Amino acid sequence: MRKISIRSHNGKEFTLEQSFVSVINPDKCVNCNSCREACPVQAIEEQQRTVCHICPECTEIKGITVNKMYSLPTETSCTTACPLGISPQGYLTLTEKGKYEEAYELVWSKNPLSAICGHICHHPCEDACKRGLLVDYPLSIRRIKRYLSEKVDYSPRPYPSIYSERIAIVGSGPAGLSAGHFLAQEGYDVTIFESAAQAGGMLMRGIPAFRLDRDVLQREIDGLVKAGLKIKTGVTISQTDMSKLQEEYDAVILAVGKPYSKVLDLPGKRMNGVRNAMEYMQQVNNDMQDSRKAAQFYDSNGDVVVIGGGNVAFDTARTALRLGAKTVTIVCPECGDDVPVHEEERKDAEDEGIRIIEAYSPKRYLGGANIALTGVEFVAVSSCEKDDMGNVSFVFDEDDMMELPADQLIIAVGQYADQRWYDWNQENVFYAGDVSEQDNSVIAAMASGRKAAIKVDSFIRGRQIQDKLDHELHLAPSNQRIYPFNNLKVARPQRNCIPMEERTTTFNEVEKSWDDRSAKLEALSCMHCGYQKVDPDKCIGCGTCKTVCPAGDVISFVAIQEEV
Repeated sequence: MRKISIRSHNGKEFTLEQSFVSVINPDKCVNCNSCREACPVQAIEEQQRTVCHICPECTEIKGITVNKMYSLPTETSCTTACPLGISPQGYLTLTEKGKYEEAYELVWSKNPLSAICGHICHHPCEDACKRGLLVDYPLSIRRIKRYLSEKVDYSPRPYPSIYSERIAIVGSGPAGLSAGHFLAQEGYDVTIFESAAQAGGMLMRGIPAFRLDRDVLQREIDGLVKAGLKIKTGVTISQTDMSKLQEEYDAVILAVGKPYSKVLDLPGKRMNGVRNAMEYMQQVNNDMQDSRKAAQFYDSNGDVVVIGGGNVAFDTARTALRLGAKTVTIVCPECGDDVPVHEEERKDAEDEGIRIIEAYSPKRYLGGANIALTGVEFVAVSSCEKDDMGNVSFVFDEDDMMELPADQLIIAVGQYADQRWYDWNQENVFYAGDVSEQDNSVIAAMASGRKAAIKVDSFIRGRQIQDKLDHELHLAPSNQRIYPFNNLKVARPQRNCIPMEERTTTFNEVEKSWDDRSAKLEALSCMHCGYQKVDPDKCIGCGTCKTVCPAGDVISFVAIQEEV
């Protein structure tokens, strides 16, 4: 038995007699990170196994050097790639074991919009999957998340009421909903204000239904409201209202997003037929249930050109196709890997017959009688440069010009926020989402909302909280090495989509869910790269880790006299 000194958050020290330490079985650990995050003394660390991959013919992917083989485990993992800190290995392993409720609870504990992310997340965790880097292709983590959201009938527990302080959040997009959820989890009284008639922000008004079914979105929002999150819709916050919010609430989070499309100041910009993407998508989503209104957007024989290379441009182009456009062409100044759209959405657009032209930029709009658009003139892009802030500049080749016919032109070259929101620089005003981040993905907006919630809590309570998601990866011992050849024979399910004719003529969601068999097959493909390990010199034997472990017989206690 030994004595250990503990320092509490208020600086006081006390001594405990330690009789036991925790031990985690690496062969049973699912690496969900629950124990590490719950440990009060940071005695648990994540170990990442080495994946043997020297032999060039061992897998479908070329072998790597010995040095890279040993450095890769501490450089990347699915557990650290998720901006919200969710451990895919954790819920994949629980899914494999048939523990669906535990798996979904693990996801939802960090992601209050997990079903939405199961449909539209750009899954950075999959980019970090070592199976994809070293063996064949990454685990379909997003699809398993979607499967769990449909498999489990989950009702969030009511938020606790602990503190008297009131928090106001302006905007109910992914950042605002996320910030509200995490603050409500801590016990704060949270109210979200939304100017539109429905909550959801750009999730509701910007993303097309063929990517995110509106019933899925509404169920997620209804679940948060049922748990106790207050959302007031149809409330526009003016400058005067902001001053009142600061007086009536202890803190205000601005999560207003970037709802306005950037415009191109080119000759002919006021012609009939020139639209901006965000206004267009919002109007389509608002009118989608009325086919007569939707049909007014296009002459069924019209040619549509979309300018831009991001996800909004591709969403807009695919929407135009479904509204009856004769042809749809996307033109972007970037080329190759520099085109910012996510790979899967680009492939979907190509499969649906949308033409993509790279390395051209619009020069002027061409018109006919009654100031009606008839086409667009483009100039070739010979090179482009990106600065440290992510701003891109292009060099044009004036000797290489191109004209495209167009009855409708949609500009999708970026968004911006109302500049008045940046004027609120008071200590009790915080920012979240697109208005504060370069990355405008849904998962990044949610992570930004979570960080804003932590800042608000620190501001109100006067304490500095270490973000539990920030942690290092440690190299596991050599006896834990993974041999990927053993994982090659696992069957892998494929993506399941609705028929092409249905895809291009309706707004039905393109991708179907996996069934039980497909989800389990994919979960079996996980190589289980990581596990948790207790440092016996730091462990105080409190047993918190064992209490929060969702996997069962993983953590045991060993008397301090014994060798650990």
